[in-house]
Amino acid sequence: MTDHETEDDREALDLLIRGFQVSRMLRLVADLGLADKIPRTGSRNISELATACAVLASPLLRVLRALAAFGVFRISTDGRVSHSPRSVLLRTDEPNSLHYGARFWTAPGSWKAWGVLDAALAGDTPHEAAWNMSRFQYLREHADEARSFDAFMANFPDHRHQALAASYDFSGANLIVDIGGGNGEALRRVLARFPSPRGVIFDRDDVVAAIPPEARLNGRIDVQGGSFFDLVPEGADIYLLIRVLHDWSDEDCIRILRNCCAAMNRSARLLIVEQILEPDPAIGRPSGYLVDTQMMAMFGTARERTGAEFDQLLQGSGLGLERVIETTSPVRVMEVVPI
Repeated sequence: MTDHETEDDREALDLLIRGFQVSRMLRLVADLGLADKIPRTGSRNISELATACAVLASPLLRVLRALAAFGVFRISTDGRVSHSPRSVLLRTDEPNSLHYGARFWTAPGSWKAWGVLDAALAGDTPHEAAWNMSRFQYLREHADEARSFDAFMANFPDHRHQALAASYDFSGANLIVDIGGGNGEALRRVLARFPSPRGVIFDRDDVVAAIPPEARLNGRIDVQGGSFFDLVPEGADIYLLIRVLHDWSDEDCIRILRNCCAAMNRSARLLIVEQILEPDPAIGRPSGYLVDTQMMAMFGTARERTGAEFDQLLQGSGLGLERVIETTSPVRVMEVVPI
């Protein structure tokens, strides 16, 4: 390795070490809605932006200058700010906007838990060590952050919702139940593509209560509150579990899957939509391992899983894998049936 290569690696690692600083600045500009205040083409003076955001121009300039060094926004020497390809992704009108991720990943619940990540190495759950409560209890008690979580799930940058709708034929279904369906974005994507089925969003009472009538596709979507640890609604042709199992331990996942199995008739299908973790990080996607560590920070034994680990869950649940469907997203669709 040459001295030049060593210095390149040193600088790259140094920037990774200080990545939390970049994350926090991105959260700041997302909270200000700053990307929406800059036209897609053209620019605005820093003083105009500061006035629009009700903040001081000088510190805002310093934040934007630092972000521009990472390719987020462009700023001229005379203080005019315009979009870069990266900063456009922070606009709320951008498909799969990263505005919501910038606010969610650094929200207080997650931020404080990552501050005590070492608790996981002693067998504790960092979120519980930080907040003295479970992640879901925290979200119930912090409604603003819970709704931020819902918005982030609806705009997750892996394009999972449209990828699911495009990769599976739902045309033969009469009823689709989205278990742990959040604010219903995935189900809306599916029903928009397939006009015949109806849908049910099944999630915690506080989650479904936050879904406004206009988000229910003129009555095609019903909502039902409850816990998938107790039961799953019966009578659906297709059940969806989209990025649910990675929130839970193996024992909890098997309990959820058994309740799904109990609700399904012999012809029903369960679609488990998850990112299947590549065992070798040399060829896997970095985002997958970051999410895996996030699950550890939030829930302790929850995790992203390899294909073999999903097989083990199914073996204990009374369900069998029919096929795995690739999508245009990092997630895959595991089609599962009762056995």
